[in-house]
Amino acid sequence: MLIASAFRSFETQASLKSEYRVVYGAGTANQFSADQGYSEHQLGTAMDFTTPSVGGAFSKFPADPAYDWLQDNAHKYGFVLSYPENNSYYKFEPWHWRFVGVALATFLHGEGKYFYDLDQREIDTYLIKLFD
Repeated sequence: MLIASAFRSFETQASLKSEYRVVYGAGTANQFSADQGYSEHQLGTAMDFTTPSVGGAFSKFPADPAYDWLQDNAHKYGFVLSYPENNSYYKFEPWHWRFVGVALATFLHGEGKYFYDLDQREIDTYLIKLFD
């Protein structure tokens, strides 16, 4: 498994979003890309994974064994899938995983929930544990 993308600066995110708007149109770009200042990549909490067999064809990632491994094990390392199927934020991004800490990731995995399913106050109780 390889990291295709991780931290992005404000400028890099702005450039990517601008490019996506030109190529796909603003409406479509907003379905899969955050504006600068709102990206998990810009926060430094997200990584996009790939494998040699997938390369840049991220749409193939769900069929790759690496995706199954992440589904089963990412929480043990503090990662959660940011944008699952049928989420209300962006299109399904099986390659995009966010670090939230082992305690919160394990809780979410055990409950079958996703990060954005939780109330901010509930998230805060786990974020405090991140620094314990």
